Amino acid sequence: MDAQESGDRAATYPGLGLSETHSIGLFSPEHPLILASGAWLPSATVAYETYGALNADRSNAVFICHALTGDAHAAGWHEGERRPGWWDELIGPGKAIDTNRWFVVSPNLLGGCQGTTGPSSINPATGEQWGLDFPLLTMRDFVTVHRELSRRLGIARYHAVIGGSLGGMQVLQWALDFPHDMTNALIIAASSRLTAQNIAFSAVGRQSIMADEHFHDGRFAACGETPRVGLSIARMMAHITYLSEQAFAEKFDRNPQRDSHTPGFGADFAVESYLGHQGEVFLDRFDALSYLYLSRVMDYFDPFAEPTFGDKLKEHPVNFCVVSFDSDWRFATSHSRRIVRQLESTGAPVTFRAINAPWGHDSFLMDIPEYSDTIRQFLRAAGQTCPGNTAAKLRADLQRIAALVPTGSKVLDLGCGEGELLAHLISARRCGGTGVERDSLAVLSAIARGVPVVELDIDTGLAEFPDDAFDVVVLSRTLQAVLYPAEVLAQMKRIGRRLIVTMPNFGYWRHRFTLFRGHMPRSKDLPYEWYDTPNLHHSTLPDLELLFRRVGLRVEQRVPLSDTGEPLRFSARAANLFAGSVIYVLTS
Repeated sequence: MDAQESGDRAATYPGLGLSETHSIGLFSPEHPLILASGAWLPSATVAYETYGALNADRSNAVFICHALTGDAHAAGWHEGERRPGWWDELIGPGKAIDTNRWFVVSPNLLGGCQGTTGPSSINPATGEQWGLDFPLLTMRDFVTVHRELSRRLGIARYHAVIGGSLGGMQVLQWALDFPHDMTNALIIAASSRLTAQNIAFSAVGRQSIMADEHFHDGRFAACGETPRVGLSIARMMAHITYLSEQAFAEKFDRNPQRDSHTPGFGADFAVESYLGHQGEVFLDRFDALSYLYLSRVMDYFDPFAEPTFGDKLKEHPVNFCVVSFDSDWRFATSHSRRIVRQLESTGAPVTFRAINAPWGHDSFLMDIPEYSDTIRQFLRAAGQTCPGNTAAKLRADLQRIAALVPTGSKVLDLGCGEGELLAHLISARRCGGTGVERDSLAVLSAIARGVPVVELDIDTGLAEFPDDAFDVVVLSRTLQAVLYPAEVLAQMKRIGRRLIVTMPNFGYWRHRFTLFRGHMPRSKDLPYEWYDTPNLHHSTLPDLELLFRRVGLRVEQRVPLSDTGEPLRFSARAANLFAGSVIYVLTS
């Protein structure tokens, strides 16, 4: 190939360039695929693609799990079809999942119809398609097949396993059952248990397929037919749930399909034509039986119902990142928060983000900067220590707080900012823990430091954490900025055994002097003008300690600090006059 031809191909197939789908036979009659139900298959063929290069110690492998109607072609271009992969926005050189750094494995699911064994495959016992004789599947069966594929590829442990929607469910099952297979897990726009509404949507789709006159009890291929109407309706129904109302409004509103028309029952509106097109093109790439089988797997998925679900994670911790989208109503943020709560109950380090995006469930397929940056930073930093986060680089008050945290503690840092304190505690004091922060830029910085961080509002989100989950709960320079300080302190008391709280002292002599002169005070501890301050509450030390007592907290230690962060040796009364801020160690 000369330079001109190479350049032409690069222009035609940008990004990752051409990709090739491989096929591999797994299992055999002597060593069959035993399914979770006890049923078995004598063999299974799996279609898969790979991107990037596996490094010498095989430590840079990343596994991709696809959604309900996805396939192995996640990135790059198929020359014959001239179509990019379904996640080409995020996989490729320099992208969120950077193929210059990571070796990416992307297979098709068992039960699928794009090269992997499924109900439309030939049953070797009959020489005909399996049809509805194909055994029902579970999420564990997907994991079993993909673990065997990984073994054949010579990959014993993945740097990360990543999936969205149904793919995220597979990631969760895999991490719970075989946590030693991965260092990191990214679960995106997924659910650990479908709601009745979710099941209802899938049920309507399946019924539309099975009620089609050409379904023939699943033997339609033998009859030379396809339940086209039923399958297209199922796709149209599902597609409505993949987009938000805002996305539909922005894309179509109530726009007519044509400039002028006579009202009737055709595709009069643009949105009707769009759904019809989605249903039609779906027929060319997906099988009705696969739709039945794979959607049913999601209905029965409920891994946290098992009492011992977290036992293996406690022995082999995995770093989790859970991502939701605020406009996703199919698997709303509440689904992701449930996953986060359950994983945190095992002690696993969990990062959580609710990304702002208007496109609904389909947002997980798109290159949204805040979303792709989260994936990129988590892959680079998760599971690594935080070099360079020495005490000398910490803010003076954070140095004092770090010294009060016992080595090896499990710490919850509320209002963690960019994660400086936790990064130091993790790397220098062998602590574990989680940060809580609501500022999106600060959250991303914390992720880049390798700090597990949950994007939540302290005023409303602390109920996510179970009782006595942490040895130490830190609230540094944040109590004055929450809406309900008493409620926040009560939640902290419930969550942790020991609390460390710091707050600016409004009774500091410089503040009193400024007030005496008729102005609102400003200082290093209160650096804002009165009209743009995030601080909602100001308190003197006696008033603050009165609040502690009312909440049932006892002051175990009081560390008054000067306005430069140096500790002062004063009585409580004198500290109220001379301390710019104070660190409190509290117990119940």
